[in-house]
Amino acid sequence: MKRATAIAAAGVLVIGALVYAAGLALARPDARGDMAVGVLVGVGFQLLVLLIAAVAFPENALAAYGVGMLGRLLLVIVAALVIIPAARLQPAPFLYSLVTVLFATTLLEPVAMAAGARNPKGR
Repeated sequence: MKRATAIAAAGVLVIGALVYAAGLALARPDARGDMAVGVLVGVGFQLLVLLIAAVAFPENALAAYGVGMLGRLLLVIVAALVIIPAARLQPAPFLYSLVTVLFATTLLEPVAMAAGARNPKGR
């Protein structure tokens, strides 16, 4: 699982950079700061969840994936109801960038876990 976690962590950083670059091209100049905060929150949270899942579930990738899904869902809810009003962020650029990072990493995670898996039978 360590190899899979390293692959997933590298993928999260690449996804964060791609979302940030796309956001710079698409966002209005006054919304770029909020978009960058969304990307940073998404990448930081995803790396934290990967670390927790790797420590708590080293041999159970399905449980780790389930914990990650639940964590991502809770982050979006907390971001929409607590973080945005407290930090006075613009909701659209923050949430679009946050959800894009979380969605893309959700797609990446099973691929990384499969790449890190070792199958002694070679199937």
